[in-house]
Amino acid sequence: MAKITSRLLAAGLAGLAVGGGLWLGLAGSEPASDTSSTAATAPSPASDSADAPSLDPSAQRALLDAPAVQDYQARLQFGADYQGFIKSAADLDEAQRRQRAAALAKEIDRREAAGELALSEALLLQVGLAQAEGGDEDAQKARADALVARYQALSQEREARNKTSDARFSQYKSDEKRIVDEVLSMDSIPDGLSRDQYLRQRLQEAREQAYQ
Repeated sequence: MAKITSRLLAAGLAGLAVGGGLWLGLAGSEPASDTSSTAATAPSPASDSADAPSLDPSAQRALLDAPAVQDYQARLQFGADYQGFIKSAADLDEAQRRQRAAALAKEIDRREAAGELALSEALLLQVGLAQAEGGDEDAQKARADALVARYQALSQEREARNKTSDARFSQYKSDEKRIVDEVLSMDSIPDGLSRDQYLRQRLQEAREQAYQ
């Protein structure tokens, strides 16, 4: 399945990048920059504990209840849930795998629709779920084929609605294709990250540069 997944991702991600329909939610409200800023500045649970003595209880609670902090913590939890499923999927029975994979797939769709994930990132995560669900090689390939077709159709649909993309998006689109090609061709990923984590990090950096 690894070879099948690699071929499908190479074709699917390259198709999305070349098609130009990636992350059209970037234009206008620029949610990615806001989210990354939150990630850079929001305190982690560890720092909350360290800072607690300098804050009165009400101030500390107000900080923890701030939408930006809660959003950041939700993103961390989603990442942990996804990686946890990928690592433990083989130990679950078929019904549990399907249930958890369906819930994660729905959350990926929600985050992509909200502009928190590029189509290429969402496809990479969804194919990871399809592989983790198991089954014979033909079944996994069929699921991955369907996902690639689905995201390419989304890309084309959005491109048709946004033919007048601005210069910033054009720059990001060019950078995205280069980054996708580069990450897919890497033999090893730095900093102990998975390939999808590293790709998301690089694409986030490209969005920040294009939309700063």
